[in-house]
Amino acid sequence: MLDEFIRYSALQRDQAPLASLLIYLKRKGGWVQLNWIWREMGPTGGGPFWNQTTLINKLDKLERLGVVSMERRILPSPRDEAKRKTNTFYRLSPMTPLYPYIFGMLKIYREEPDKYSSELVEKPLDHLIDLAGRSASSDPLVGRELDVAMELIGEVFSVGGDEVKRMIKERMARRGMVRDRRRELPENAPAEIKKEPMGAATRGRKSCKPSKKRGKAKPMSEEEDAE
Repeated sequence: MLDEFIRYSALQRDQAPLASLLIYLKRKGGWVQLNWIWREMGPTGGGPFWNQTTLINKLDKLERLGVVSMERRILPSPRDEAKRKTNTFYRLSPMTPLYPYIFGMLKIYREEPDKYSSELVEKPLDHLIDLAGRSASSDPLVGRELDVAMELIGEVFSVGGDEVKRMIKERMARRGMVRDRRRELPENAPAEIKKEPMGAATRGRKSCKPSKKRGKAKPMSEEEDAE
Protein backbone atom coordinates (compact mmCIF):
# COMPACT_ATOMS: atom_id res chain seq x y z
CA MET A 1 0.00 0.00 0.00
CA LEU A 2 2.81 2.41 0.88
CA ASP A 3 4.49 1.84 -2.49
CA GLU A 4 1.23 2.62 -4.30
CA PHE A 5 0.77 5.77 -2.26
CA ILE A 6 4.34 6.83 -3.11
CA ARG A 7 3.60 6.45 -6.83
CA TYR A 8 0.34 8.36 -6.47
CA SER A 9 2.06 11.17 -4.53
CA ALA A 10 4.66 11.51 -7.28
CA LEU A 11 1.84 12.48 -9.67
CA GLN A 12 0.74 15.44 -7.53
CA ARG A 13 1.93 18.70 -9.03
CA ASP A 14 0.84 20.44 -5.84
CA GLN A 15 1.03 18.32 -2.69
CA ALA A 16 -0.86 20.78 -0.49
CA PRO A 17 -4.46 19.87 -1.45
CA LEU A 18 -4.04 16.14 -0.84
CA ALA A 19 -2.04 16.72 2.34
CA SER A 20 -4.67 19.14 3.63
CA LEU A 21 -7.40 16.60 2.91
CA LEU A 22 -5.59 13.91 4.92
CA ILE A 23 -5.05 16.28 7.85
CA TYR A 24 -8.70 17.37 7.72
CA LEU A 25 -9.94 13.77 7.92
CA LYS A 26 -7.51 13.00 10.75
CA ARG A 27 -8.73 15.99 12.76
CA LYS A 28 -12.35 14.96 12.28
CA GLY A 29 -11.50 11.53 13.65
CA GLY A 30 -14.57 9.71 12.30
CA TRP A 31 -17.07 9.55 9.48
CA VAL A 32 -17.57 12.82 7.62
CA GLN A 33 -20.30 13.37 5.05
CA LEU A 34 -19.08 14.27 1.57
CA ASN A 35 -21.20 17.42 1.56
CA TRP A 36 -19.43 18.63 4.70
CA ILE A 37 -16.01 17.83 3.26
CA TRP A 38 -16.79 19.88 0.18
CA ARG A 39 -18.25 22.70 2.28
CA GLU A 40 -15.13 22.99 4.45
CA MET A 41 -12.47 22.01 1.94
CA GLY A 42 -13.98 23.86 -1.01
CA PRO A 43 -13.93 27.58 -1.84
CA THR A 44 -16.76 28.38 0.59
CA GLY A 45 -14.66 27.22 3.55
CA GLY A 46 -11.42 28.63 2.16
CA GLY A 47 -10.10 25.15 1.35
CA PRO A 48 -7.68 24.14 -1.40
CA PHE A 49 -10.26 22.52 -3.70
CA TRP A 50 -12.01 24.68 -6.27
CA ASN A 51 -13.67 21.80 -8.09
CA GLN A 52 -15.86 19.20 -6.42
CA THR A 53 -15.00 16.59 -9.06
CA THR A 54 -11.32 16.89 -8.18
CA LEU A 55 -12.11 16.35 -4.50
CA ILE A 56 -14.24 13.28 -5.22
CA ASN A 57 -11.58 11.82 -7.52
CA LYS A 58 -8.94 12.15 -4.81
CA LEU A 59 -11.22 10.57 -2.21
CA ASP A 60 -12.01 7.66 -4.56
CA LYS A 61 -8.31 7.13 -5.27
CA LEU A 62 -7.49 7.20 -1.55
CA GLU A 63 -10.20 4.62 -0.96
CA ARG A 64 -8.74 2.29 -3.58
CA LEU A 65 -5.34 2.69 -1.92
CA GLY A 66 -6.85 1.81 1.46
CA VAL A 67 -5.99 5.17 2.98
CA VAL A 68 -9.63 6.15 3.56
CA SER A 69 -12.83 4.16 4.03
CA MET A 70 -16.11 4.98 2.29
CA GLU A 71 -19.63 4.19 3.44
CA ARG A 72 -23.04 4.94 1.92
CA ARG A 73 -25.99 5.56 4.23
CA ILE A 74 -29.65 6.12 3.48
CA LEU A 75 -30.83 9.06 5.55
CA PRO A 76 -33.98 11.23 5.63
CA SER A 77 -33.88 14.22 3.36
CA PRO A 78 -33.20 17.43 5.32
CA ARG A 79 -36.03 19.13 3.42
CA ASP A 80 -38.56 16.31 3.55
CA GLU A 81 -38.27 13.60 6.21
CA ALA A 82 -40.60 11.35 4.21
CA LYS A 83 -38.01 11.13 1.45
CA ARG A 84 -34.85 9.06 1.72
CA LYS A 85 -31.54 10.04 0.25
CA THR A 86 -28.25 8.18 -0.10
CA ASN A 87 -25.35 10.03 1.52
CA THR A 88 -21.66 9.25 1.16
CA PHE A 89 -19.33 9.31 4.16
CA TYR A 90 -15.53 9.08 4.37
CA ARG A 91 -13.05 8.61 7.17
CA LEU A 92 -9.33 8.07 7.45
CA SER A 93 -8.64 4.37 7.88
CA PRO A 94 -6.84 3.62 11.18
CA MET A 95 -5.34 0.52 9.54
CA THR A 96 -3.28 2.44 6.99
CA PRO A 97 0.46 2.70 7.78
CA LEU A 98 0.19 6.44 7.21
CA TYR A 99 -2.40 6.99 9.94
CA PRO A 100 -0.07 7.66 12.92
CA TYR A 101 2.04 10.18 10.97
CA ILE A 102 -0.53 12.42 9.27
CA PHE A 103 0.14 15.32 11.66
CA GLY A 104 3.82 14.98 10.85
CA MET A 105 3.09 17.02 7.71
CA LEU A 106 2.59 20.07 9.94
CA LYS A 107 5.21 22.32 11.45
CA ILE A 108 4.48 24.22 14.63
CA TYR A 109 5.44 27.81 15.27
CA ARG A 110 4.79 30.29 18.05
CA GLU A 111 2.62 33.35 17.38
CA GLU A 112 2.36 34.59 20.97
CA PRO A 113 3.91 33.45 24.26
CA ASP A 114 1.09 30.95 24.80
CA LYS A 115 -0.36 30.60 21.30
CA TYR A 116 0.88 28.18 18.65
CA SER A 117 -0.12 27.70 15.03
CA SER A 118 0.76 25.19 12.36
CA GLU A 119 1.26 25.05 8.62
CA LEU A 120 2.26 22.45 6.07
CA VAL A 121 5.92 21.64 5.73
CA GLU A 122 7.57 21.88 2.35
CA LYS A 123 6.60 18.85 0.25
CA PRO A 124 4.34 17.43 2.99
CA LEU A 125 3.58 14.14 1.21
CA ASP A 126 7.28 13.37 0.85
CA HIS A 127 7.72 14.11 4.54
CA LEU A 128 4.79 11.83 5.42
CA ILE A 129 6.22 8.99 3.33
CA ASP A 130 9.60 9.46 5.01
CA LEU A 131 8.07 9.17 8.48
CA ALA A 132 6.07 6.06 7.54
CA GLY A 133 9.10 4.53 5.84
CA ARG A 134 11.30 5.05 8.87
CA SER A 135 8.67 3.33 10.98
CA ALA A 136 8.65 0.39 8.59
CA SER A 137 12.40 0.06 9.13
CA SER A 138 11.80 -0.24 12.90
CA ASP A 139 12.96 3.24 13.83
CA PRO A 140 12.03 3.48 17.54
CA LEU A 141 11.76 7.29 17.46
CA VAL A 142 8.65 7.31 15.30
CA GLY A 143 6.93 4.17 16.48
CA ARG A 144 3.98 6.13 17.93
CA GLU A 145 2.16 9.31 17.04
CA LEU A 146 3.12 10.99 20.31
CA ASP A 147 6.78 10.35 19.62
CA VAL A 148 6.43 12.01 16.23
CA ALA A 149 4.76 15.06 17.76
CA MET A 150 7.43 15.37 20.44
CA GLU A 151 10.16 15.04 17.86
CA LEU A 152 8.62 17.83 15.79
CA ILE A 153 8.33 20.09 18.83
CA GLY A 154 11.97 19.43 19.60
CA GLU A 155 12.97 20.37 16.06
CA VAL A 156 10.90 23.58 16.10
CA PHE A 157 12.30 24.87 19.40
CA SER A 158 15.72 23.20 19.14
CA VAL A 159 15.41 21.46 22.52
CA GLY A 160 15.95 17.92 23.77
CA GLY A 161 13.42 15.33 24.79
CA ASP A 162 13.41 16.24 28.49
CA GLU A 163 12.80 19.89 27.69
CA VAL A 164 9.93 18.95 25.35
CA LYS A 165 8.27 16.95 28.14
CA ARG A 166 8.69 19.88 30.52
CA MET A 167 7.11 22.26 28.00
CA ILE A 168 4.13 19.94 27.54
CA LYS A 169 3.63 19.54 31.31
CA GLU A 170 3.82 23.29 31.90
CA ARG A 171 1.27 23.99 29.18
CA MET A 172 -1.07 21.32 30.56
CA ALA A 173 -0.70 22.78 34.06
CA ARG A 174 -1.52 26.30 32.86
CA ARG A 175 -4.68 25.00 31.20
CA GLY A 176 -5.65 23.06 34.32
CA MET A 177 -5.56 19.75 32.46
CA VAL A 178 -3.32 17.98 34.94
CA ARG A 179 -5.32 19.09 37.97
CA ASP A 180 -8.68 18.24 36.39
CA ARG A 181 -7.50 14.79 35.39
CA ARG A 182 -6.54 13.95 38.97
CA ARG A 183 -9.89 15.17 40.26
CA GLU A 184 -11.80 12.93 37.88
CA LEU A 185 -10.04 9.68 38.76
CA PRO A 186 -9.42 9.53 42.53
CA GLU A 187 -11.83 6.65 43.14
CA ASN A 188 -10.92 4.63 40.07
CA ALA A 189 -7.19 5.10 40.45
CA PRO A 190 -6.06 4.20 43.99
CA ALA A 191 -2.45 4.48 42.91
CA GLU A 192 -3.01 8.19 42.41
CA ILE A 193 -4.38 8.53 45.90
CA LYS A 194 -1.32 6.84 47.35
CA LYS A 195 0.85 9.44 45.67
CA GLU A 196 -0.88 12.31 47.49
CA PRO A 197 1.05 14.02 50.31
CA MET A 198 0.52 12.55 53.76
CA GLY A 199 -1.10 15.74 54.97
CA ALA A 200 -3.72 15.57 52.23
CA ALA A 201 -4.31 11.84 52.76
CA THR A 202 -4.75 12.13 56.54
CA ARG A 203 -6.56 15.45 56.64
CA GLY A 204 -9.94 13.72 56.60
CA ARG A 205 -9.05 11.40 59.50
CA LYS A 206 -7.69 14.19 61.65
CA SER A 207 -10.91 16.13 61.33
CA CYS A 208 -12.82 13.28 63.03
CA LYS A 209 -10.59 12.96 66.10
CA PRO A 210 -11.40 16.23 67.89
CA SER A 211 -15.10 15.32 68.19
CA LYS A 212 -14.17 12.05 69.97
CA LYS A 213 -11.82 13.87 72.32
CA ARG A 214 -14.47 16.38 73.18
CA GLY A 215 -16.77 13.51 74.18
CA LYS A 216 -14.14 12.13 76.55
CA ALA A 217 -13.28 15.54 77.88
CA LYS A 218 -16.66 16.08 79.53
CA PRO A 219 -16.23 13.59 82.41
CA MET A 220 -12.73 14.94 82.99
CA SER A 221 -14.10 18.43 83.38
CA GLU A 222 -16.77 17.16 85.82
CA GLU A 223 -14.13 15.49 87.98
CA GLU A 224 -12.11 18.64 88.00
CA ASP A 225 -15.18 20.59 89.11
CA ALA A 226 -15.85 18.07 91.87
CA GLU A 227 -12.33 18.41 93.19
